Amino acid sequence: MRIQAVLFDRDGTLTDFDRTWGPAIAEVLRDLAAGDAGILATLEEVAMFDTVRACFTGPSVLKVQAPADYAAGWAEILGESDPDAMLARIEATLLERCVTNVSPFDGVVDTLQRLARADIPLGIATNGTEASARRQMDALGLGDSFAFLAGYDSGFGRKPAPGQLLAFARHVDLPPGEIAMVGDSLHDMHAARDAGMIRVAVTTGAASRADLEANADVVLDTMRDLLALTDIMERT
Repeated sequence: MRIQAVLFDRDGTLTDFDRTWGPAIAEVLRDLAAGDAGILATLEEVAMFDTVRACFTGPSVLKVQAPADYAAGWAEILGESDPDAMLARIEATLLERCVTNVSPFDGVVDTLQRLARADIPLGIATNGTEASARRQMDALGLGDSFAFLAGYDSGFGRKPAPGQLLAFARHVDLPPGEIAMVGDSLHDMHAARDAGMIRVAVTTGAASRADLEANADVVLDTMRDLLALTDIMERT
């Protein structure tokens, strides 16, 4: 396995989705419900989210879908006449709150710093917005570590389509087969498969180990385990 560059998913891979986004999602849902307890309960059920505890209650689509996708479902529930304006309001709240509780998993910052010091090109491909990802990486002191960063709104599509991944391969001028896509969801693994990249899954997020093992080349329990897949130990 020859890994010359690494592309990462963000939520569930680099950062803990529940801790990072829980309070912001609770704020969004309360805002949309506008004091209507029945509507709030419906939104909570659809989102698999508890606004009181500010945490997810199940395998929510929010963990894998782009805001434009899950917001469309909420707009239908609410009978929203201007879904685009509603989406803009949601994304504004998420962007404003994106660094308040940003919580990287143990070992993430150190691993990324070591990879960057070894001159391994790094990138992020997220189904969130590009702006929120940039703000979060800057807040973690990792803003200069990435050669490429794309959100669903960056013009390359969204996972599980491989557009973001292929754009990264072009950006770093490497064959997809020499790039590892590291993610926590089947969206990530399917995108990596279709892009022809090495599929590296982590067990910290959306999918079960069993599902990941059936769809990945390698399954890791912690981000630090990624170092063993490269010759990084000899380069730092």
